[in-house]
Amino acid sequence: MDISFLKPPTNLESFVKEFWIWKDVNARELPWILPSYECEVVFHLGDPPLVETENRELIRLPRIHIVGPQTRRWRILSESDLSLFSIRFYVGGMYSLFSKRGDSLQNQFPEIENKQMLGVFSVPEFPSEEWVSDFLSSFLKSLPGKPSEIPAYVRFALLELTRPATPIENLCKKLGISRKQLDRKFKEIVGMNPSEYRTVHRLLEMVRNPDHYRKNNPDLRFTDLAHEFDYSDQSHFNRDFKRISGSIPNDWFAEYKKMSHFYNQDSSHE
Repeated sequence: MDISFLKPPTNLESFVKEFWIWKDVNARELPWILPSYECEVVFHLGDPPLVETENRELIRLPRIHIVGPQTRRWRILSESDLSLFSIRFYVGGMYSLFSKRGDSLQNQFPEIENKQMLGVFSVPEFPSEEWVSDFLSSFLKSLPGKPSEIPAYVRFALLELTRPATPIENLCKKLGISRKQLDRKFKEIVGMNPSEYRTVHRLLEMVRNPDHYRKNNPDLRFTDLAHEFDYSDQSHFNRDFKRISGSIPNDWFAEYKKMSHFYNQDSSHE
Protein backbone atom coordinates (compact mmCIF):
# COMPACT_ATOMS: atom_id res chain seq x y z
CA MET A 1 0.00 0.00 0.00
CA ASP A 2 1.42 3.36 -1.08
CA ILE A 3 -0.11 6.71 -0.08
CA SER A 4 1.65 9.98 -0.84
CA PHE A 5 0.98 13.71 -0.88
CA LEU A 6 2.12 16.27 -3.45
CA LYS A 7 2.40 20.00 -2.98
CA PRO A 8 0.16 21.95 -5.39
CA PRO A 9 1.53 24.66 -7.71
CA THR A 10 2.18 27.99 -6.00
CA ASN A 11 -0.73 29.71 -7.79
CA LEU A 12 -3.11 27.23 -6.11
CA GLU A 13 -1.58 27.07 -2.63
CA SER A 14 -4.17 29.40 -1.09
CA PHE A 15 -7.04 27.14 -2.18
CA VAL A 16 -5.65 23.61 -2.58
CA LYS A 17 -4.20 21.85 0.44
CA GLU A 18 -2.56 18.96 -1.42
CA PHE A 19 -2.72 16.46 -4.24
CA TRP A 20 -3.19 12.98 -2.85
CA ILE A 21 -2.18 9.65 -4.42
CA TRP A 22 -3.36 6.17 -3.42
CA LYS A 23 -1.74 3.15 -5.03
CA ASP A 24 -2.98 -0.38 -4.23
CA VAL A 25 -4.65 0.65 -0.97
CA ASN A 26 -6.52 -2.01 1.00
CA ALA A 27 -9.81 -0.44 2.13
CA ARG A 28 -10.00 -2.83 5.10
CA GLU A 29 -6.91 -1.17 6.57
CA LEU A 30 -8.52 2.27 6.60
CA PRO A 31 -10.53 3.80 9.45
CA TRP A 32 -13.94 5.39 9.26
CA ILE A 33 -13.53 8.77 7.58
CA LEU A 34 -14.54 11.57 9.93
CA PRO A 35 -16.72 14.59 9.18
CA SER A 36 -14.77 17.29 7.36
CA TYR A 37 -15.14 20.67 5.67
CA GLU A 38 -12.32 19.89 3.19
CA CYS A 39 -13.84 19.09 -0.22
CA GLU A 40 -12.06 16.78 -2.64
CA VAL A 41 -12.17 15.87 -6.32
CA VAL A 42 -11.35 12.17 -6.74
CA PHE A 43 -10.26 10.20 -9.83
CA HIS A 44 -10.53 6.40 -9.52
CA LEU A 45 -8.18 4.43 -11.77
CA GLY A 46 -10.06 1.18 -11.17
CA ASP A 47 -13.69 0.38 -10.48
CA PRO A 48 -14.96 2.93 -7.94
CA PRO A 49 -15.93 1.50 -4.55
CA LEU A 50 -19.03 1.67 -2.42
CA VAL A 51 -19.15 3.92 0.60
CA GLU A 52 -21.23 3.26 3.70
CA THR A 53 -22.41 6.15 5.85
CA GLU A 54 -22.87 5.99 9.61
CA ASN A 55 -26.64 5.51 9.10
CA ARG A 56 -25.86 2.50 6.85
CA GLU A 57 -26.69 4.17 3.58
CA LEU A 58 -24.73 2.59 0.70
CA ILE A 59 -23.53 4.80 -2.17
CA ARG A 60 -21.70 3.70 -5.33
CA LEU A 61 -19.12 6.35 -6.14
CA PRO A 62 -18.78 7.68 -9.70
CA ARG A 63 -15.44 7.31 -11.50
CA ILE A 64 -14.73 11.03 -11.15
CA HIS A 65 -16.51 12.76 -8.31
CA ILE A 66 -16.50 15.45 -5.66
CA VAL A 67 -16.48 14.65 -1.96
CA GLY A 68 -18.58 17.42 -0.47
CA PRO A 69 -18.36 18.71 3.10
CA GLN A 70 -19.41 15.86 5.38
CA THR A 71 -21.25 16.23 8.67
CA ARG A 72 -21.33 12.44 9.12
CA ARG A 73 -18.67 9.77 9.17
CA TRP A 74 -18.37 7.21 6.37
CA ARG A 75 -16.15 4.37 5.23
CA ILE A 76 -14.97 2.83 1.99
CA LEU A 77 -16.10 -0.70 1.08
CA SER A 78 -14.05 -2.51 -1.55
CA GLU A 79 -12.83 -6.06 -1.97
CA SER A 80 -10.16 -4.97 -4.47
CA ASP A 81 -7.29 -2.60 -3.78
CA LEU A 82 -7.87 1.06 -4.57
CA SER A 83 -5.78 3.23 -6.86
CA LEU A 84 -6.74 6.87 -7.23
CA PHE A 85 -5.55 10.43 -7.05
CA SER A 86 -7.38 13.45 -5.72
CA ILE A 87 -7.35 17.17 -5.06
CA ARG A 88 -7.98 18.16 -1.44
CA PHE A 89 -9.13 21.76 -0.95
CA TYR A 90 -8.87 24.04 2.04
CA VAL A 91 -12.14 25.07 3.68
CA GLY A 92 -14.05 27.20 1.18
CA GLY A 93 -11.52 26.47 -1.57
CA MET A 94 -14.07 25.27 -4.13
CA TYR A 95 -16.21 28.31 -3.39
CA SER A 96 -13.25 30.66 -3.88
CA LEU A 97 -12.14 29.06 -7.15
CA PHE A 98 -15.40 27.99 -8.79
CA SER A 99 -18.30 29.48 -6.74
CA LYS A 100 -19.33 25.94 -5.76
CA ARG A 101 -21.60 26.29 -2.73
CA GLY A 102 -20.82 24.13 0.26
CA ASP A 103 -24.48 23.70 1.20
CA SER A 104 -25.29 22.18 -2.21
CA LEU A 105 -22.43 19.68 -1.82
CA GLN A 106 -23.01 18.77 1.84
CA ASN A 107 -22.96 14.97 2.39
CA GLN A 108 -22.86 14.41 -1.40
CA PHE A 109 -20.49 12.64 -3.80
CA PRO A 110 -21.61 14.22 -7.11
CA GLU A 111 -20.23 12.97 -10.40
CA ILE A 112 -18.06 15.19 -12.58
CA GLU A 113 -19.00 14.43 -16.17
CA ASN A 114 -15.94 14.97 -18.29
CA LYS A 115 -15.50 12.41 -21.06
CA GLN A 116 -12.18 13.89 -22.13
CA MET A 117 -10.75 13.11 -18.70
CA LEU A 118 -11.72 9.44 -18.92
CA GLY A 119 -8.81 8.89 -21.30
CA VAL A 120 -6.39 9.02 -18.39
CA PHE A 121 -7.73 5.69 -17.17
CA SER A 122 -6.37 3.83 -20.19
CA VAL A 123 -2.77 4.23 -19.07
CA PRO A 124 -1.14 0.77 -18.69
CA GLU A 125 0.83 1.63 -15.54
CA PHE A 126 0.25 3.92 -12.59
CA PRO A 127 1.30 7.42 -13.70
CA SER A 128 4.29 9.22 -12.21
CA GLU A 129 3.92 11.88 -9.54
CA GLU A 130 4.95 14.55 -12.05
CA TRP A 131 2.26 13.36 -14.46
CA VAL A 132 -0.38 13.37 -11.70
CA SER A 133 0.57 16.88 -10.61
CA ASP A 134 0.43 18.21 -14.19
CA PHE A 135 -2.84 16.43 -14.86
CA LEU A 136 -4.58 17.73 -11.72
CA SER A 137 -3.33 21.27 -12.35
CA SER A 138 -4.68 21.15 -15.90
CA PHE A 139 -7.96 19.72 -14.66
CA LEU A 140 -8.46 22.63 -12.29
CA LYS A 141 -7.97 25.06 -15.17
CA SER A 142 -10.68 23.26 -17.15
CA LEU A 143 -13.28 23.01 -14.37
CA PRO A 144 -16.22 25.38 -15.06
CA GLY A 145 -17.05 28.14 -12.63
CA LYS A 146 -15.82 31.58 -11.70
CA PRO A 147 -14.02 32.81 -8.57
CA SER A 148 -16.01 34.16 -5.62
CA GLU A 149 -14.63 36.27 -2.81
CA ILE A 150 -15.17 34.95 0.71
CA PRO A 151 -16.38 37.93 2.77
CA ALA A 152 -13.91 39.28 5.31
CA TYR A 153 -16.29 38.62 8.22
CA VAL A 154 -16.52 34.93 7.24
CA ARG A 155 -12.72 34.64 7.00
CA PHE A 156 -12.47 36.25 10.45
CA ALA A 157 -15.10 33.87 11.85
CA LEU A 158 -13.29 30.84 10.36
CA LEU A 159 -10.19 31.82 12.31
CA GLU A 160 -12.00 32.71 15.53
CA LEU A 161 -13.95 29.44 15.56
CA THR A 162 -10.76 27.39 15.59
CA ARG A 163 -10.75 28.27 19.29
CA PRO A 164 -13.19 25.85 20.95
CA ALA A 165 -14.25 28.27 23.70
CA THR A 166 -15.28 31.13 21.39
CA PRO A 167 -19.01 31.89 22.02
CA ILE A 168 -20.76 32.24 18.66
CA GLU A 169 -23.15 34.90 19.93
CA ASN A 170 -20.21 37.01 21.11
CA LEU A 171 -18.56 36.54 17.74
CA CYS A 172 -21.70 37.79 15.97
CA LYS A 173 -21.75 40.90 18.19
CA LYS A 174 -18.10 41.56 17.37
CA LEU A 175 -18.87 41.24 13.66
CA GLY A 176 -22.03 43.35 13.89
CA ILE A 177 -24.26 40.72 12.27
CA SER A 178 -27.03 38.42 13.44
CA ARG A 179 -26.55 34.73 14.19
CA LYS A 180 -28.94 33.96 11.33
CA GLN A 181 -26.79 35.94 8.88
CA LEU A 182 -23.61 34.17 9.96
CA ASP A 183 -25.26 30.74 9.83
CA ARG A 184 -26.63 31.36 6.33
CA LYS A 185 -23.36 32.60 4.81
CA PHE A 186 -21.31 29.94 6.60
CA LYS A 187 -23.48 27.14 5.22
CA GLU A 188 -23.30 28.62 1.74
CA ILE A 189 -19.49 28.72 1.74
CA VAL A 190 -18.38 25.98 4.14
CA GLY A 191 -21.25 23.50 3.89
CA MET A 192 -21.94 23.50 7.63
CA ASN A 193 -23.01 26.04 10.21
CA PRO A 194 -20.51 27.72 12.57
CA SER A 195 -21.24 25.35 15.43
CA GLU A 196 -20.70 22.28 13.24
CA TYR A 197 -17.53 23.79 11.80
CA ARG A 198 -16.10 24.47 15.25
CA THR A 199 -16.90 20.94 16.46
CA VAL A 200 -15.42 19.29 13.36
CA HIS A 201 -12.32 21.48 13.46
CA ARG A 202 -11.65 20.58 17.08
CA LEU A 203 -11.94 16.86 16.34
CA LEU A 204 -9.71 17.03 13.24
CA GLU A 205 -7.06 19.04 15.09
CA MET A 206 -7.08 16.36 17.75
CA VAL A 207 -6.89 13.25 15.57
CA ARG A 208 -4.46 14.68 13.01
CA ASN A 209 -1.76 15.34 15.58
CA PRO A 210 0.62 12.34 15.69
CA ASP A 211 1.60 13.20 19.27
CA HIS A 212 -1.90 12.33 20.46
CA TYR A 213 -1.41 8.64 19.60
CA ARG A 214 -0.03 6.14 22.08
CA LYS A 215 2.48 4.87 19.53
CA ASN A 216 4.21 8.26 19.53
CA ASN A 217 3.36 9.51 23.01
CA PRO A 218 2.68 6.65 25.45
CA ASP A 219 2.63 9.03 28.42
CA LEU A 220 -0.21 11.20 27.10
CA ARG A 221 -3.26 11.26 29.38
CA PHE A 222 -6.72 11.82 27.98
CA THR A 223 -7.46 14.19 30.86
CA ASP A 224 -4.67 16.38 29.47
CA LEU A 225 -6.10 16.12 25.96
CA ALA A 226 -9.57 17.09 27.20
CA HIS A 227 -8.11 20.11 28.98
CA GLU A 228 -6.03 21.15 25.95
CA PHE A 229 -9.16 21.26 23.79
CA ASP A 230 -11.29 23.11 26.36
CA TYR A 231 -13.61 20.31 27.43
CA SER A 232 -15.18 20.93 30.81
CA ASP A 233 -14.35 17.43 32.03
CA GLN A 234 -13.26 13.97 30.90
CA SER A 235 -16.78 12.56 30.56
CA HIS A 236 -17.83 15.45 28.29
CA PHE A 237 -14.77 14.79 26.14
CA ASN A 238 -15.53 11.06 25.93
CA ARG A 239 -19.19 11.60 25.00
CA ASP A 240 -18.44 14.24 22.38
CA PHE A 241 -15.63 12.22 20.82
CA LYS A 242 -17.71 9.05 20.54
CA ARG A 243 -20.73 10.93 19.16
CA ILE A 244 -18.69 12.27 16.24
CA SER A 245 -16.12 9.52 15.62
CA GLY A 246 -18.08 6.44 16.69
CA SER A 247 -15.21 5.34 18.95
CA ILE A 248 -14.11 6.12 22.47
CA PRO A 249 -10.79 8.03 22.65
CA ASN A 250 -8.91 5.07 24.09
CA ASP A 251 -9.75 2.92 21.05
CA TRP A 252 -9.24 5.66 18.45
CA PHE A 253 -5.82 6.80 19.63
CA ALA A 254 -4.55 3.23 19.64
CA GLU A 255 -4.99 3.09 15.84
CA TYR A 256 -2.20 5.37 14.69
CA LYS A 257 -1.27 3.18 11.73
CA LYS A 258 -4.74 3.48 10.24
CA MET A 259 -5.01 7.22 10.80
CA SER A 260 -1.51 7.92 9.48
CA HIS A 261 -2.65 6.95 5.97
CA PHE A 262 -4.91 10.01 5.86
CA TYR A 263 -2.84 12.92 7.09
CA ASN A 264 0.27 14.58 5.80
CA GLN A 265 1.42 15.86 9.19
CA ASP A 266 2.81 12.52 10.39
CA SER A 267 5.88 12.34 8.15
CA SER A 268 8.30 12.96 11.02
CA HIS A 269 7.12 9.77 12.69
CA GLU A 270 7.59 7.46 9.74
